[in-house]
Amino acid sequence: MSSLRLDAIVLAGGRGRRLGGADKASIRLRDERLIDRAVGAARRIGVERIVVVGPRGATDADAVSVREDPPFSGPLAALAAGLAALESGSAEAGDRAEWVLLLACDLEHPGAVCDALASALARARDDDRLRDGVLLEDPGGRSQWLAGVYRRSALRDGLDAAGGELADLPLRLAFSRAELIRCPATAEVTADLDTPEDLERARRSGRTPEKERS
Repeated sequence: MSSLRLDAIVLAGGRGRRLGGADKASIRLRDERLIDRAVGAARRIGVERIVVVGPRGATDADAVSVREDPPFSGPLAALAAGLAALESGSAEAGDRAEWVLLLACDLEHPGAVCDALASALARARDDDRLRDGVLLEDPGGRSQWLAGVYRRSALRDGLDAAGGELADLPLRLAFSRAELIRCPATAEVTADLDTPEDLERARRSGRTPEKERS
C-alpha cells in the first residue's frame, strides 16, 4: 500500500453461538475457509506480518497464531494478545510497522473491506488528514471496529487506558483516545456472517462488491 507499512491482526476466536457453536474460521465460503479469505485479503494490500487470534492452527504457517487468555474472553482481550504477538515478533521497535489492519474473520467480503480501507488511508494521507486511523461505518452509522486500520501507538494507548483486566470488555475501549476517520460503506461491503441465514444467503449469492471483483 504505497509507502505505508502495515501489519495485521485477524480475530477468529469467537464462540459462534448463533452458528450453533461452529468454528467460524473453518467455515467455507466459495471453496475457501473464512480465515483464509481474510488473511488473503490482507496480503493482497501489502500487509507484512499477520497475527491470527483464535484456535491453534487456524491459519497457515506464514501467519502467527495466538490465543487470547483466557480463551473466549472477548475481542478486547484478543486484540491485546494480537498486538503483543506483533510486538514480540519484532526485535527492534524500529522494525515494527506503524499501522495495524484489524479484521474479523467472518467478513463476507474481506477483499472489498481491505480495498476500501486502503483507498481511505491513501486519501487521508494525501489530504494530510491522517491521524490515528480509518475505519468503515455501516449504513446505520455503526462503527465497524474490525474493519479498520489504526496507528499502533493509538491501539496501545487505548489498551493501557482500559486497564489490566480486559476480559469481556467492549472493543470500543481500545479506540477511546484515537482520532479516527469514519468512512461510510455499503451494507454489502460491511456484511458479516453471524447466523445460519447469513451464511446461506452468502452461499446462494454469486455477487461480490465491485472492488473485490477487480
